[in-house]
Amino acid sequence: MIRLNRVLLGAGVGIAIVLWLLQFTGVKEVLDIILGLNLVYVILASFLFITASIMVSAALFVPLKRSGQGSSFRNVIMASFGGLLIGDITPARSGYFLTPFILNKIDNTSVESSMTGVVTVGVVNFFAKAVISSIALAYFVKHFPLNPALANALILGVFLLIAGGLGLSIFIWGKHLDRSFGRLAKVPLIGRAMRRLELLNKIRIEGQRAKRSIPYITILIILSMVTNAIALYSISTALQHSISLLDLVFIVSIVSALTYVPITIAGLGVQETGYVVFLTLLGMPLVKATAFALIARFLFTGTDIIGLQPLLRMRFNATPKRTDMTWRVWK
Repeated sequence: MIRLNRVLLGAGVGIAIVLWLLQFTGVKEVLDIILGLNLVYVILASFLFITASIMVSAALFVPLKRSGQGSSFRNVIMASFGGLLIGDITPARSGYFLTPFILNKIDNTSVESSMTGVVTVGVVNFFAKAVISSIALAYFVKHFPLNPALANALILGVFLLIAGGLGLSIFIWGKHLDRSFGRLAKVPLIGRAMRRLELLNKIRIEGQRAKRSIPYITILIILSMVTNAIALYSISTALQHSISLLDLVFIVSIVSALTYVPITIAGLGVQETGYVVFLTLLGMPLVKATAFALIARFLFTGTDIIGLQPLLRMRFNATPKRTDMTWRVWK
């Protein structure tokens, strides 16, 4: 119930921000622009968003292949889309970490192996976006007058990306954490509970294999960001206001950083505000920038509906195969 309240609160705050943007810009003006868009560019942007998501799926498939799992690429794609769809309704897109359970359900893939893949992809994703967001922030600060509050929010977003990357790295590769778990396992009562976390040790073992996949994962994550930027370029073309691809790559990374500020659901409202601020700095009229932000949100989330099919096959209490542990997927 507490988690549900948090989700509802985050959704409410996000919707309030979006409504404020529309009220500030003008609802009728924004809708007129959206309804007058060239559908060819909108369809192209949708295809590119789907392609970018498939690249993320491919990044997950690489460590699974190295671990010897027999997962089909199609099932990895479907499970990844399911995780992305849950991420669209969870703070900081944390719902993507349910992807291993979805994949276990539809493909019998080991939860340990797929969780290792998800965490490894998460580490690369966090660090790649942190680096590009830092470059983007320096670029915009140098060339445009940024409001101090916005600059601080961006710095917080970059900090959260770095913290997330470090946290996941320690979880999967940290030696000191292993020793701490070993000591706790010897303590009565606590030790019994710790032994139930055998899954962690299996993930650590898989993690050593996954290290070899990091270069390939990095390439795929960067390609997915560039593809998302091209999708945004298609939206800007539909709005008859071109923005350079490099600027859009920077905006993609910055907006991603804002998405991880856990005050709304998947950055709802925060992401849109980021788009509006930076697009207007680049010369796009406010009403078009608001329309751009709403279209990007709709297409980005709408294309993740592909993941609905595997989610419908999940049960409220799922017992993953190939593991001794019972997991409560939905709480």
